[in-house]
Amino acid sequence: MRSELSVLLQRMRWRSPANAAATAVVAGIADVIGRKYTSPDIGDTAVIGNGHGRLAVFDFAGNVCSWNVPFGHGVPVCNGLYDGSKTTAFRLGVAGEDRPTDIRFKANSATLVSTWTSPTGQAREEAVMVGSPTTPDGNQLVRRLTCERGSVTATLDFRLRYGHAGEQPVQWTVLRSGRGFTECVATVGNVKMFFTTNMHLTFEEGGTSVRGSLLLKAKKSAFFAVGGHDSLSPRTDKEAKRLIVESDKGWLKYVQSLRNLRGKYAEIALRSAINLRLLGFGNGGSFYAAATRSLPEDDPRLGQAVRCWDYLKDWERDGVLTVLSLTDAGDPKVLLARYQWYKKLHDIRHRLAIMHEVDGGNVASNLEVVIPGIGHRGSVYRVGNGAGDQKQHDWISYAAEVCYRLALQGLIDLEFVASLAVQARAAMFEPCSGVWEIRPAENQENGAKLRVYASAQILNGQALAYFSKIFEMAGEQEKAREYKALAAKVMPWVRDECVKHGVIVAAPDMPVLDSSILLAFMQAPDIFESVDEELVRATALAIDAPHTAAGPLKGLRVGKGHVRYHAAEFQDGISLAEEGLFNNITGWLAIVFLLLGMPRRAETLMGELMGILNRVRQATEENTPEGHALGNLNQAYVYQAIIWFALLFEALMAEIEEALAAEAV
Repeated sequence: MRSELSVLLQRMRWRSPANAAATAVVAGIADVIGRKYTSPDIGDTAVIGNGHGRLAVFDFAGNVCSWNVPFGHGVPVCNGLYDGSKTTAFRLGVAGEDRPTDIRFKANSATLVSTWTSPTGQAREEAVMVGSPTTPDGNQLVRRLTCERGSVTATLDFRLRYGHAGEQPVQWTVLRSGRGFTECVATVGNVKMFFTTNMHLTFEEGGTSVRGSLLLKAKKSAFFAVGGHDSLSPRTDKEAKRLIVESDKGWLKYVQSLRNLRGKYAEIALRSAINLRLLGFGNGGSFYAAATRSLPEDDPRLGQAVRCWDYLKDWERDGVLTVLSLTDAGDPKVLLARYQWYKKLHDIRHRLAIMHEVDGGNVASNLEVVIPGIGHRGSVYRVGNGAGDQKQHDWISYAAEVCYRLALQGLIDLEFVASLAVQARAAMFEPCSGVWEIRPAENQENGAKLRVYASAQILNGQALAYFSKIFEMAGEQEKAREYKALAAKVMPWVRDECVKHGVIVAAPDMPVLDSSILLAFMQAPDIFESVDEELVRATALAIDAPHTAAGPLKGLRVGKGHVRYHAAEFQDGISLAEEGLFNNITGWLAIVFLLLGMPRRAETLMGELMGILNRVRQATEENTPEGHALGNLNQAYVYQAIIWFALLFEALMAEIEEALAAEAV
């Protein structure tokens, strides 16, 4: 029987709305709850971005179905992924056709290309968020449809509504018209937006609904560009084309910097790097964990989904793993950019939070708003994330690795390092929420509580090891010895307290499997010793075992995927219902098996992971065992795993070839 939270419990559990506007949103959605589920399949989407914080989600019928302004973490103006009371539209297509015959990303870029075929001709649309990691932020979404043969009629349906429940229609006013273009302006929230187009327009419903059309013969194009006040709106098709070409060149330049990605998995690793980098904000010092908020981690077809989180944040773990994987791929800038971002955080020297707003703001102080009923297929819709003030004692290890890598390059900020080191020391053998999002409020069901988790302590131990090395490089020998000795205490504790049935379990008082230990195997090279290899192997094999297999511990494999943990065993304080299959777990297992020298098993797992990618080779966070997409879109963890797997696989193949050559000699 599915264990669900009542609406009353949800309202008690989560934080109150942060301001009067949010309260008004919650108060105004009474007529929305219980409406028919209309959300599209979240796996049938494509995310575009420019690496500066602008994101949009397209469905495969030519609609922008999710778009927030002014940045990805802002307020929606397109809400097609959710079940708001008012529909929005931003569709450019061909008259008489419901959807393109093909959709894909242009090679080495973040430009989405759709091919349209009609009885009278064929057209090709390019959609781009203007800008790239190597060019400035254009703050503009440009769509350009070109007739390639015959003739077609380009059509536009443009209706924006501002607000999480679509409460404010966006009303457009014509600024100027003539010489083949029209420019319009609207106030959206507290900012102005502009659009320009060469299409013939009609305005309906008081200027809140805009329709357009343009007959195109071969080689002619219709364009539509919309953005903020600081964008350079194109007034001709030539200018629109130039913005797309410059963005493409910027992405190509970025891809060419990733010289470490080569070999058998280079192509998918490069696409993964683009998918990761387009999640960047500003100069790439912070990253969204995924491209959307409030999509469910449990299946809304079984009832109201309650595991819905706002992923438009910079999680310390997700953000740094993105930085490290891109750095390993060859990105020359993101590592230093992360350090510079750290320097802007007001609280980092006292307590590094597990997540921030991408601009560095305090997530916990912004609170969390929960709107029941208007999320994807009637699930909970969340703005903000109440986990911002949680304790997760793996968190310092990521900043520690950034500091260590910079120290190897000669940059040592000793004061900063010392402040982080004190925090890591204080976390030793202290209870926390673990690596996952355990929510132990007073009124939580299922009795969730803080624990001393094995994975969190191993990763914290790695932080201590990194600090020891940095102190040694800085000539602080006494501190170096002190922190090395602290790090050395971790594995004896794990072996004594957290090994049951020959494998590492979640915590001393929780003898169940927890996939977060895979992250510790990957990210804590200085903690494990040679004597631990069989322990690591046994734990990885136990995690990969089917959940139906007989044994003292329940494996985490479910079909062609893996759960993080079994919810009823783990008691995370959210629900006893089983979660979806987390795609990154399959990738982490593949990496661990590579590290263990098991390439065939690792490649089988990587094949399963690549099998969940959609037709534009993007991933959701989770899937159901039947293959239905769950969780947030363009999820960073998946691409990090693919990049690291590609790098490790080539390194392992090189070692094997070298050994064979030596043996032959």
